[in-house]
Amino acid sequence: MQDIKHEETYIGSNFRQSIFNSCNILIGIGILALPLGFHYSGWVIGISLFAFCLGVTNYTAKVLAKCLDYEEGLYTYADMGAAAFGHKARLAISILFSLELIASATALVILVGDSLHTLFSDTSIILLKVIAWMVMTPLTLIAIRYLSYFSLLGILSAISLVAVIIIDGFIKHDKPGSLIDHMETEIWPSWASLPMSFGLIMAGFTGHAVFPTVYRDMQDPRQYPKMVNITYAVTTVVYLLLAVSGYLMFGNTTMQEITQNIMSTDGYWRPLNNFVVWLVAINPIAKYALTLNPINLTLELSYYSSPFMEECLNSGRGRRTALKVLSRILVSTIVVFIAINFPQFDRIMGVLGSFFSFTISAIFPCICHLKLYGETLNRKEYLLNVGIIIICCILSTFGTIWAFLPTDHV
Repeated sequence: MQDIKHEETYIGSNFRQSIFNSCNILIGIGILALPLGFHYSGWVIGISLFAFCLGVTNYTAKVLAKCLDYEEGLYTYADMGAAAFGHKARLAISILFSLELIASATALVILVGDSLHTLFSDTSIILLKVIAWMVMTPLTLIAIRYLSYFSLLGILSAISLVAVIIIDGFIKHDKPGSLIDHMETEIWPSWASLPMSFGLIMAGFTGHAVFPTVYRDMQDPRQYPKMVNITYAVTTVVYLLLAVSGYLMFGNTTMQEITQNIMSTDGYWRPLNNFVVWLVAINPIAKYALTLNPINLTLELSYYSSPFMEECLNSGRGRRTALKVLSRILVSTIVVFIAINFPQFDRIMGVLGSFFSFTISAIFPCICHLKLYGETLNRKEYLLNVGIIIICCILSTFGTIWAFLPTDHV
């Protein structure tokens, strides 16, 4: 009776709430590397690639909803994969998502370390990451409902960063770091470094793992396509303002995080820049526990599913809690260890964008679409899906390879 009552009283998210949630999903830390993506790609290919990623992921976001409506009982991304390819697809998707979450958590640690290093440049960046580990690890032990309130920081920090970049650009009248006297930029890219831009630009459009939840949570699912269009319009404005302004201001000296540029350039109002960098640093700290939560829960469920472990845990008081604490500390330690040994933010974002974003947000939705609806699609839409798969596979392959190449090869 309680379940029935809950189902009757739950009304879901309205149109505006769905837009806010979707913007919060899309506008993430990838925004910091967009100016570098344009530096690697040049204006012509950069704008073209941005438009391609925007158009493809907007389309596949709507394809996700169509695939979820294929039959009753489909609510998540994994459900869609299982409907198309059977229950073995769930395991593959779970592994893919887990790897993506580890990479995302690693990027968050790197971002915290780099942001703090711009504020405390005399302190070792490794020490700053260890301090970040000491602060962030206890947060993984807190109930998730308390951490969800911090999700607002994502949008707040992104909008604040865009505003500060533009203000800085007009405050300063000479290069570097000015929008009035901007740096020299490239129309065409250096072809040797172009593939690095694939992942950096695509990383800003990775929200498709969560879009099914947004769709199922809407009061009026018929408004989902309109909601997606508005979300992408808002995201496009925010992204382009930062990417174009950042690249114009710093040109070929653009660093892996645009915050590093504004903090290392003289002529700005320092308190304003300090504020936005602190905001950028605090945001990953809040998101870190949210990002690792699915991995921690999966590991803990696997412990409890073992009869031997279950017997050990039940034989003494506090053993479950102790195992939970030790497991979460270990996971956090592994992530920070990776962040210390692979400290380049642009490389991690390149992998996130090239491999995970192209796979999750573009390639797999189209494959599922063809599998579930292939016989009913007209020739134009069928070829569109095939074309997206082929092009994105090429971009994903080259982008992923380049993300692992030594720096002197890029």
